[in-house]
Amino acid sequence: MTSRVVQQPACFDFAPNDRLRALPARYYVEADVLAREREQVFFRSWQYACHIDQLDGHGAYVATEIMGQNVFVVRDRDGELKAFYNVCPHRGHKLLEGAGHKKVIVCPYHQWSYSLDGKLRHDRSTASSETPDVSAICLAPVRVDRLFDFVFVNLDPGAEPIADFWPGLEEQVKSAIPDLDRYQLSAQASALHSVDVKANWKIQVDNFLECYHCRIGHESFADMLDVARQKQTLHPNYSYVFIPSSGKVDNKAYPLLPEHDVMDLHFWHLFPNIALAQFAGPGNLSLSQWTPRGMDRAYRDIVQLDIAEPTDPGMLERRELRTAWARDVLQQEDIAFMESVHEGMSQRCFEHGWYMIDPDNQEISEVMLRHFHETYLHFMQERAV
Repeated sequence: MTSRVVQQPACFDFAPNDRLRALPARYYVEADVLAREREQVFFRSWQYACHIDQLDGHGAYVATEIMGQNVFVVRDRDGELKAFYNVCPHRGHKLLEGAGHKKVIVCPYHQWSYSLDGKLRHDRSTASSETPDVSAICLAPVRVDRLFDFVFVNLDPGAEPIADFWPGLEEQVKSAIPDLDRYQLSAQASALHSVDVKANWKIQVDNFLECYHCRIGHESFADMLDVARQKQTLHPNYSYVFIPSSGKVDNKAYPLLPEHDVMDLHFWHLFPNIALAQFAGPGNLSLSQWTPRGMDRAYRDIVQLDIAEPTDPGMLERRELRTAWARDVLQQEDIAFMESVHEGMSQRCFEHGWYMIDPDNQEISEVMLRHFHETYLHFMQERAV
């Protein structure tokens, strides 16, 4: 690992400003950090696996992966959700691909078969075979839990339930979105898609955790919402921001219909790499998950829920206008910022950034960003210096 030695000018007086120093640049660019993140952060936190609608019926499964660890979620014969490592105990071959239905899980390599509860059923042995006791072999289980209709997995066998890991989150979301049970997985192409960004995953999360740049960098966003009156709150392992409507029906982003549409924005960051958001417009809730593909690249996977039944004749058109704005305007503005920041993190002069903290003006305050970094360092079992 190359040491980052930076000759700082005399104006850098660190002692009284420790809590205003942002996460050091090395956490964004040095190669060995990602290996520690895998073990300390991603393998010890809840990661999105699928939507419950993708597990419709006994034997329905979805295969996924968490930083190279293959996992699948399946609905067993009793209708319960189970999750296992997607690997055969015999020789390590992957058991399932994609999504589908299985009455029995059969390894494609040697045809060892497993029931939906993970127990070995048959190993093709004969009476003369010397073979392990079938009852001693089963698939390795993975923790599984739900938040509303989102299904999560956690590779830590001792992980606390979602209700304890993100305490109070479910009640908070339900209070903010009382008609959440009317939403369903979107039938549009945007229901599940990925955005490839050439920036470290934490830079992408950082960008979504502050609105200091919103008025300057997102003109249409700041015209639709009253960013000056936003309210941020911090909670164990998550944070929340509410941004009220500007009251402009004909704004620079997309048209709104107050009689039927959501007018405000609700945003939750769930440590480490999950976001829930409800945007202004027809009823909606999106889940984003940032997944690293190296230190200098990460995918943002987006799952979209929409209100099931049209509220008015123009709802579908307004929804499409919002989707196009989010994809072609807001997202492109953010990508340019994030990729530039990643490049800046690797400059020899840049050791760390600074936080702007202002409890009386939350538009410019980066308290949610600092909260994320402090939680991150806690999980990494490190102290930034």
